[in-house]
Amino acid sequence: MKNIIITWTFSLLQLLVSAQNVKSIDSEKTKIYIIGIIHSENEYRNSDSLLNILKKLKPDLILDEGDSTASFFSRQYLLSKPPWWYSVGRKFRLLRKMPPEVEVLFKYKEFDENVKNLPFDKMIKNKKEFSKLYFKSERKWYSLLNRAFSKGEIPDSITNVHVTYMTYNNWLHNTFKKSYKEINNPKVIDSIRQFQEIEAKYISILTASNQLFREFKTWLPLYRNFWFVRNEAMANNIINFTWVTNAKKVVVFTGLLHKPYLIDLLNSYNSEHKYELMEYFEN
Repeated sequence: MKNIIITWTFSLLQLLVSAQNVKSIDSEKTKIYIIGIIHSENEYRNSDSLLNILKKLKPDLILDEGDSTASFFSRQYLLSKPPWWYSVGRKFRLLRKMPPEVEVLFKYKEFDENVKNLPFDKMIKNKKEFSKLYFKSERKWYSLLNRAFSKGEIPDSITNVHVTYMTYNNWLHNTFKKSYKEINNPKVIDSIRQFQEIEAKYISILTASNQLFREFKTWLPLYRNFWFVRNEAMANNIINFTWVTNAKKVVVFTGLLHKPYLIDLLNSYNSEHKYELMEYFEN
């Protein structure tokens, strides 16, 4: 999760980057904090708790999991205040509240007007439609899975794998409700890695052994490949944006399931030890 990832034509044209060409970061070692988030809020996870983290870390660059075409970023790819259409939409209750990881960017800009905020996700054409189709397919997948299990249509040979897979799913669902500090615990990230390995194995076996899931036999590998390409693009953008902004302390807000991939990719790119991946609660 290799084309040009994000392009723009505004005055900071030097920020144009290619995901194929990762450049090293000069001078002293840069600290990069990857903070896994959930794209919704509750009493434990909200923009105020993220603001406390940012005030503690005091980054000079914040990278948000948005892209240059489908986010709250302005034409200049800068964040200073919410766009006018959001304020109007909220006033008339036409729009949902923005995700906490976006809302905090505006709040922290008031605290530190010099901080740079940039979107680092891979550009996804027709992102809203893409997300809509993905979640529709995901809901259908789990619906078929539960139906097959309740009717005894899961082959005996993979029952143990199925139980493990669903146990991890339930654990993940409960984990998503916890605080940012809890969900970013290294043990949680390792467990997500294990879940993703089990998921890949289970899906491969199930789609090959049960005709009920045959429609997913092609879709799931394609989606997994896109997931890998997307994560690679995100990791490359993190490095390139850190380089072009000469940032010394970077905070990355990314969906929790991306975090294991980004950690592994950034570690693999760091042969010259020009940056250090940090846990935000280490300081």
